[in-house]
Amino acid sequence: MGIIIRLACAVVLALALCGPALAPAATRTAPARTPAGLAYVVRFSGDIPAETLDLLRQVSKAETLIQNPPDSILLLERRAEEDKANFAKVFQSDGYFAATIAAAVDQSATPAVLTYAVTPGPRFTLRQATLEPPGPDLPTPADIGLTVPSPFSAKAVVDAEAKITDILHRKGHPYAKVANRQVTADFGTHDVAVVWDVEAGPRATFGPARFSGLATVKEGYLAGLVPWAEGAPYDADLVTRFRKKLVSLDLFTLVADEPAPEPDPDGRVPVLVTLAERKHRTIKGGVDYKTDEGPGANLGWEHRNLFGGGEKLSVAASASSIEQFGEASFEKPDFITPKELFKARGKIANENKKAYEGQNAQATGSIRRQFTDSFSAAAGLGYRASRIIKDQSRPWEDDKRYGFVFLPVEAGYDTRNDVLDPQKGLQATVSAAPYWGTLAGGPNFVRPEFSLANYFKLADKPGLVLATRVIGGANIGTDRDNVSPDLRYYAGGSGSIRGYPYQTVGPLRGNTPVGGGSLLTFSAELRFRVTELIGIVPFVDGGSAFINPLPPYNQPILLGAGLGVRIYTPVGPVRLDVATPVTPRKDIDDIAQFYFSIGQSF
Repeated sequence: MGIIIRLACAVVLALALCGPALAPAATRTAPARTPAGLAYVVRFSGDIPAETLDLLRQVSKAETLIQNPPDSILLLERRAEEDKANFAKVFQSDGYFAATIAAAVDQSATPAVLTYAVTPGPRFTLRQATLEPPGPDLPTPADIGLTVPSPFSAKAVVDAEAKITDILHRKGHPYAKVANRQVTADFGTHDVAVVWDVEAGPRATFGPARFSGLATVKEGYLAGLVPWAEGAPYDADLVTRFRKKLVSLDLFTLVADEPAPEPDPDGRVPVLVTLAERKHRTIKGGVDYKTDEGPGANLGWEHRNLFGGGEKLSVAASASSIEQFGEASFEKPDFITPKELFKARGKIANENKKAYEGQNAQATGSIRRQFTDSFSAAAGLGYRASRIIKDQSRPWEDDKRYGFVFLPVEAGYDTRNDVLDPQKGLQATVSAAPYWGTLAGGPNFVRPEFSLANYFKLADKPGLVLATRVIGGANIGTDRDNVSPDLRYYAGGSGSIRGYPYQTVGPLRGNTPVGGGSLLTFSAELRFRVTELIGIVPFVDGGSAFINPLPPYNQPILLGAGLGVRIYTPVGPVRLDVATPVTPRKDIDDIAQFYFSIGQSF
């Protein structure tokens, strides 16, 4: 015999009633000091899977209110009747349509015993999944994630239904919707049939994007970012891509888009984009502390919509005991086409580091093209001037000046899901820059560099992420000593190999770092999020700077290990790391180093 069952209400009600997981014991007793009323315990009998028993306890009103006993047996029986209805929905959502539930109260016991006798019965099988009326663009059961035949699951049916309209929206049907769903269970054969009435609507093509809510951002700038061509077949994926792009501009507090209620007279469907602009100016600052570098602070200001076209002007300054610098940058999107970004940057710095003391200034200009959502490349022109007041490794060259023209070329690939706290994805950059000395005796060399970071989520609950990173670089074409100390490579410290003092991993003269012609460092972190607020991070860093730009290398690889704490905030995680050298060097390394800052280490 067949019956029509409306599963949506059953599933919603079952989920709405789900609360925190309760202990899976067969009996829950009232506390020793019971409130006034009819004290009772709840028991279940029958062949019930452990996971199903947990769910029954979660939706049970008698279990939830056990510490608030009713005043009479009639009120307890009323709770039992409500539970029976909820239990039936739980079993139906998992395909046990023939389940029987009986409830009985034993008043002679103290406390009273409420027993649910449950017989799940056979699990029904999904034998048929049909979309009506037939059409060329309608998905198959496999397309929407259903296997026929398979054990029936209401969740699978609901998830599949959401995919129907998603697929049709991507196939040019912006007005597609599911008008009705019927689920028929046959108690004779224990089979289930699902039929969806689908209104696919007409195939349509893209019209223009129509914006509302703009105040200072120019509509022409946003129109240039639209990823579809007018007249092309409608594809919801392109609309989603456009929405993500608008969100990434950091110009709006609200971004919403949807197809117009009906096509234009020419049959094209405009996309209505509703926006709310955010404040475009930001002041930000931060502090940090590192055992080997001391305290530090930074302050910055930026304007993200300087002339109405998403132009960004940023000014920043930072100061610590070893370095003070100021920098300014300007970015102009939509430079040649909407895919190009022009960036100019200038920086001046005063440095008092273990290896050298001096000042430098650098200016660069570059154009970056975004080829895909993940891949971009850039090329530019720069000039760097340095004055090395004191070279600890070559004191006879104190107060020496350097000047270089360089042509940086870079390619980047980024699939991280979050810039501040990535949970998954990959970030890779490869760059190379030829340097030409502009002062007498200045060297010429090529500086290739790479960085590769990978983030892999091992578990959702609790949050567990494996983060790894490798960094390398070299100055090829000249000896290490010919390169200015501020362009040599150094390792050790918070952004490199934690546990070792700043710049001390690599070539040394006594205890003084002299810098290297190349670098290789690597890091691995296991980021364990204990709660929404607190995380624990064991980590290992390693690597070194090397005298030679190319193999063979004579310096040993050093390892540092440690443990970090993360406090997660709306602006990013606050980081406290403690690290120790695995192979400490006499009179160079301390037993531990401490690092405090905002943001993940990488």
